[in-house]
Amino acid sequence: MPSQPALSPITFRSATQEDCAHLVFFADMATRRLTSFLWSQMAAPGQSAFEVGRNVIRNAEGHFTHFANWRVAGHQGQVVGALDGYVIPEPSNSALPAPDVVAPLNELKNMTAGTWYISAAAIYPEHQGKGFGSMLLAEAESIARSAGNNRLTLMVGSFNPGACRLYQRCGFAESARRPFLVFPGSDEGEWILMVKDVSLKF
Repeated sequence: MPSQPALSPITFRSATQEDCAHLVFFADMATRRLTSFLWSQMAAPGQSAFEVGRNVIRNAEGHFTHFANWRVAGHQGQVVGALDGYVIPEPSNSALPAPDVVAPLNELKNMTAGTWYISAAAIYPEHQGKGFGSMLLAEAESIARSAGNNRLTLMVGSFNPGACRLYQRCGFAESARRPFLVFPGSDEGEWILMVKDVSLKF
């Protein structure tokens, strides 16, 4: 029986404003609907949460979800996934008040200030199970190293065992946990902070 041909790797490029319709979905997939819940709190009566999110990603320069922070993954001419990341800043007493639902996440972020943080990494369902998730994480590692950062961090829900296994296979280790504060339609469980040392070893 002939062997299956090897799957060609995905390619990466910087996101553009034209990608924002994709990026709103990837942001929400990666956060298990938390992002769209937060956008819904900003929406006018009758306005879609995803319209709010697209406007933020498209226009809010300086916001961590702005399209300039994203890398888009493509395969055979199709957008299959994307990656958003940034360096977590030092905690600030002047930070604006945040909704209660993100307080546990902010506690974990404050523990890892200065690391290169994967804010979102997602692959469309029809392209999952092909190894693309590992390629996204490898791209994040490459970006972190290029920026001179030797620690990579991310958050994952305890209710997402498939993602937990992927991160463990790719060298991430659990560092801390905080309760997941539920919101309408959400999962229940804990946020898990995971860390990987990506310093070059000689």
